[in-house]
Amino acid sequence: MPDRRNIRWLRVRLFGVVGFLSLALLAVLWRIANLQLVQVDWLQGLARDQYLREISLEPMRGPILDRNGNPLALSIMTDSLFAVPREVVDAERTARELSKALGLPEAALKKKLSSQKHFVWIQRRLPPDEAERIRSLKLAGLHFTRESRRFYPARELGASVIGFAGDGRGLEGLELLFDGNLRGTQVMAQGLRDARQQMLLAEGLGARESSGGGTVVTTLDLTLQEIAERELARAVLESRAAGGSVVLMDPMTGEILALANLPGFNPNTFGKVRPEQRRNRALVDCFEPGSTMKSIVVAEALEAGLLRPNETIDCRAGGLSVSGHVINDSHPQGAVPLSLRDVLVRSSNVGMARIGLRLGRERLHDALRNWGFGQRSQTGFPGEGACPLRPARSWPEVEVATASFGQGVSVTAVQLAAAYAALANGGVLMQPLLVKEIRGARDQVLQRFEPEPLGRVVSEKHAETLRGMLEGVVEPGGTGTAAAVPGFRVAGKTGTAQKADPLIGGYSKDKRIASFVGFVPSRRPRLVILVVVDEPATSPFGGVVAAPVFARIAEAALPYLGVFPDSLVAGTPILETPRTPPARESLPLLDDEPEPEPTLAQGTSLVVPDVQGLSLREALRRLGQRGLEAVAQGYGRVKRQAPGAGTSTQPLARVQLILDRGEGAVP
Repeated sequence: MPDRRNIRWLRVRLFGVVGFLSLALLAVLWRIANLQLVQVDWLQGLARDQYLREISLEPMRGPILDRNGNPLALSIMTDSLFAVPREVVDAERTARELSKALGLPEAALKKKLSSQKHFVWIQRRLPPDEAERIRSLKLAGLHFTRESRRFYPARELGASVIGFAGDGRGLEGLELLFDGNLRGTQVMAQGLRDARQQMLLAEGLGARESSGGGTVVTTLDLTLQEIAERELARAVLESRAAGGSVVLMDPMTGEILALANLPGFNPNTFGKVRPEQRRNRALVDCFEPGSTMKSIVVAEALEAGLLRPNETIDCRAGGLSVSGHVINDSHPQGAVPLSLRDVLVRSSNVGMARIGLRLGRERLHDALRNWGFGQRSQTGFPGEGACPLRPARSWPEVEVATASFGQGVSVTAVQLAAAYAALANGGVLMQPLLVKEIRGARDQVLQRFEPEPLGRVVSEKHAETLRGMLEGVVEPGGTGTAAAVPGFRVAGKTGTAQKADPLIGGYSKDKRIASFVGFVPSRRPRLVILVVVDEPATSPFGGVVAAPVFARIAEAALPYLGVFPDSLVAGTPILETPRTPPARESLPLLDDEPEPEPTLAQGTSLVVPDVQGLSLREALRRLGQRGLEAVAQGYGRVKRQAPGAGTSTQPLARVQLILDRGEGAVP
């Protein structure tokens, strides 16, 4: 029999072994539980990092459309090139071949291909021809994946409004304003590493999983935009101007149908132009409106009961002294008082100054605010100008007088167009609209922008009175006869303003802004058209430079919109509105800002050159070199001129040019 003491010791050892094994088993179970339950996410991520690499890809942006569904901005799928440096066999040769194919620095490419990284981008969003060229090289270590690229099929049309999405290099315009709606969900492409740590990227995986962004439908009409940009480009070229803007607006809804700016740019290659070329002048730039402001001031004076429609204004023979400054009309109106209509038609600064002084600083300041000036027009466009007004209490008497004819206050083109839209639609100021609706990724309507009246700024009766007066501006004897549209009645106003020069702290001696704004047909307005030409070299007057642009745009746009003269509908002949030379418009000049004099000695005569058979551009150049102004009628080449070649005339005389396309004389 075993000794009892030995049995007890055997039991102790047995329990010890069992206890140790139990503890070891518990430790293993605890470790298993810890790995499987507590650290599972960390371990899975660690394992994934060993065989999987995620690469961020740009999401697919939604489209931007015009009001008719025509694309202004789209996202298309393109090839992006990347390299796995560990797979590259000959970094020097590969870099050399890529440099030739892509035009990239060879040294920078070699540095990328020789790096210790698992993945490097070479070039993203390649054009199809470049991608195919690189594929044909069959270089080891190079791979492609699919990414979205922003494309602008309309190119320059509406570029300053649409802006661009710069693929990581910034956003501008509506692309920036609605980036949250247009941008799709973030996309990650996954690359797998094999046992040799070589990268295998699943091409196009991100594209298949991407969720596109929403759609922005603008109020722009691509056809009207093309008309506006074409005619603006012609005007800038012929007048040798620095730039310009055109705004087309529906006066009943406030929708902006076209918004053109020059200089312009192609958003597909936005990086190749200077930032100032991408500026939306019509919404961002502030300029002095000149005589186009006169209609607003007259409307306010009528509304306030300070003027009667049949009242006459003493224009003091073309000169008025205000606080030691003399306000002049470029052509004295004589001692006979002018009717209120003639003050507008002949664009008398003196008459307007007297009306402005009747209103007074407080009422004039409040009126400008009520008409939408001095504040942003709330389109939401990035960088939109407010053109703030100084407090009324800081306006001296002379500034009250000059503000009444558009000097000393500034506006944006859209603000001015919206004000004339209020005159056109019976006195109700409408909110300018650039966007009709925003849709979601599944084309459901998320937000619709309806026409929004901002309030009545003038009674319908006085708006009708102003409409009749503004028709006289385009009739013979007015300053805007070149804006006449055959078969239609036009109401509008010319503007010629000195341009402020910050370098001299005052007004430039020779730089002007010429403008014309009006609506057509005047009795049932369908379009408000504003034309602004910046620093024209051939003539400073809005009636000469900007008014013909208005007429050409209206002639092309109205038939497109289905607006025809009543006589055409009835089948009767249309009598064309006579295109007589415009009267010379009053420049907003004070005694300390005299009108520039010609460099020729007083009394020196000029000989009119022969410009028959020349293009309008060449004719304007030759006449401008002689110090002569020109008024052109029709299209094509110069068929007739008056005065004729060889005639002696005075500096700044006006030469009338009759153009013809070769199909017959232009009436």
